[in-house]
Amino acid sequence: MENSAPGIHRTARGTFMELPPQTRMLLESEGSTTILLESLIACRLTVRVDSQLPVDAGSLDRRIRDELGLSPHAKPVLRRSALLTPAGDVVSSNRVVFDGTAVPWLADSQDSTPLGRELRARNSMQHRVILDNGLASWPPGGAGTPCAFKEYIINCSDGSRIHLHETFSPHFVPVPGR
Repeated sequence: MENSAPGIHRTARGTFMELPPQTRMLLESEGSTTILLESLIACRLTVRVDSQLPVDAGSLDRRIRDELGLSPHAKPVLRRSALLTPAGDVVSSNRVVFDGTAVPWLADSQDSTPLGRELRARNSMQHRVILDNGLASWPPGGAGTPCAFKEYIINCSDGSRIHLHETFSPHFVPVPGR
């Protein structure tokens, strides 16, 4: 169902005009997704790391390897995490890929600070490049209800890059049909 749902169509710019304004803003913004989500749901979020393991660069999609500038022999890290409300509700399910040697501070899987807030605390100048956005299923990988997703690269001022694929709970980021 990714990138399509009944009654949802991209415009020439890639914007889904049928989506609520707050969802369009989240999907199209090149700013901190964490900050936008916290503003949208009016609470501070934390991150729960569900898994974090080194993977072979060859097992990643070529586009991700190219965007991250990984050599075929690099040992990137794959992190699966969730952003949570104070009550423990999942706001987004995240897949993060990074070069552990280029981003050593992200290797701490016990830190509950969301990535966007951590980058701000480090005074890291950053630029996000949206690779894709659209509709998927919630929960991720399931045949559940329609939800929004966003895939992007964070380019940091120190030259490091981080790949994110975020799938947003339709309970917090509305989509039609939900």
